Amino acid sequence: MKRAPARFRGQSAAIPLVIWMVAFSACSAIRTRGTRTGGGPSQVPTSNATNSVWSGVYTLAQAETGEASFTRQCAWCHGHVLEGNEDFCTPPLAGVEFWRRWGGSSVGSLYKKIQTTMPENRAGSLSGDEYAAIVSFLLKANELPAGQQDLPSELSTLNRLTMTNRRPKP
Repeated sequence: MKRAPARFRGQSAAIPLVIWMVAFSACSAIRTRGTRTGGGPSQVPTSNATNSVWSGVYTLAQAETGEASFTRQCAWCHGHVLEGNEDFCTPPLAGVEFWRRWGGSSVGSLYKKIQTTMPENRAGSLSGDEYAAIVSFLLKANELPAGQQDLPSELSTLNRLTMTNRRPKP
């Protein structure tokens, strides 16, 4: 019969389970911190379109560049289809979970979060344009329309763009 690791000898078998449950709860709390309700994008009108991601705030070319950067820098933890990874405690970056966390926030909030925390252990190591391209890829992956101009990397401009999961009134 295989012996328990030294750190668990003489302890109840429930201790490792409790440790796992605490870690899982912490991961869940981190993943849902600051979440908002809402689902994926819909066509229901809400507010004015000029400061909305629905007005086409990135280009398809920029989103393609962002997808390549995401694949190199982010996919290992966040998944190749943006599904997140429970083992690494990384949140999904597309779909309902994305909208729960980021719906109603500014694009600047998303950009700043990524720039100041990613890639893990090398936060801030990418250029501003590369971070903007990755954000563009996330917007495209969440079914927001492309436009004629690249998403800028200036935080003051990005903070004026609201991420809504509903198309604003014209």
